Amino acid sequence: MIKCKNKEVNKSNNNKLVVILYSEAKEEYFATHEVYLTEVEVFPRSKIVKKYIEKLGYKVILLPGNFDSIKKLNNLKPFIVFNLVDSIYGKEDLSPLIPAALELIKVPYTGASVNGLTINQNKYLTKIILRQNYLKVPNFQLFFTENELIDRNLQFPLILKLNQSHGSLEINQDSVVENEKELRKRLKYLILKYKQTVLVEEYITGKEITALMIDDHVDKLFLAEERIFFKKEKYSLFGFEVAWGDVELYDVKKYILNKKIKTDIAKAFNILEMKDYARFEIIIDKYGKYYFIDPNANPAFGPYGTGEALGYMLYANNIPFELIIKKIIRNVRARFKNK
Repeated sequence: MIKCKNKEVNKSNNNKLVVILYSEAKEEYFATHEVYLTEVEVFPRSKIVKKYIEKLGYKVILLPGNFDSIKKLNNLKPFIVFNLVDSIYGKEDLSPLIPAALELIKVPYTGASVNGLTINQNKYLTKIILRQNYLKVPNFQLFFTENELIDRNLQFPLILKLNQSHGSLEINQDSVVENEKELRKRLKYLILKYKQTVLVEEYITGKEITALMIDDHVDKLFLAEERIFFKKEKYSLFGFEVAWGDVELYDVKKYILNKKIKTDIAKAFNILEMKDYARFEIIIDKYGKYYFIDPNANPAFGPYGTGEALGYMLYANNIPFELIIKKIIRNVRARFKNK
């Protein structure tokens, strides 16, 4: 018998053992309080996911995404690990270490592999791969300092994004700049505060679509919603206040994806080395052209009521969350069958 968090797990019954790894969010780990807010919600969401998996007859254990947990997993050898880790010790760029460690100890897990998460942690690399595979993205440039020359192909207005951070961090009306002076000022602020590169891309006006793809090797499920913002501002943005504020600032409505967009989403899913499920932020302009804005491997996983796009889209389409859990488990077990 192996003891884990005061619960005993029988090794002989590990075909029913599921472990959920979650982000260990301690405020002292994070560069700012805002970054902490984007991660602290993972643990309570994981507890809700745990209840749904238990309904399917599995024994479920919650463990933080750290080195000690990997050592426990090496002994437990669970049936599957749900990887809900977005950061390690407050650093998003360390999250690919989780699938790397799980590969080493030969434990099946959900979501993107080392390569997929490494790509996902770099917006610039993501855009390069999409563009080289003929998927449309806004013109963009990566800045290491605020003094670099501006690519002559870039046209204002431009939007600035932290290259290795997600969760709409530092996305607000100040993120969009209309001239070089504003650009330099914003670059200096972001680089000094976060000590990372900044992706600058052309701001595209249009419908903001969130698309979800779930893949289980049998079929592909595509769902989408369009964001409707209550607050009319100069630039329509799904910013930090909208995403994490206490006041509800937007609503959504179902959006029907056409065959071409579905094909391109599936292509993006594959070339970015995503697995099981992924979310795509897409802008559709007034001419019907669509641009991939922000693909997300391993997006927030949870049922309706946890405040996540995945759960809401399942609810809006009358798809039980338990069904998606079953699909993902089947997908993972098939993927790791011969490893």
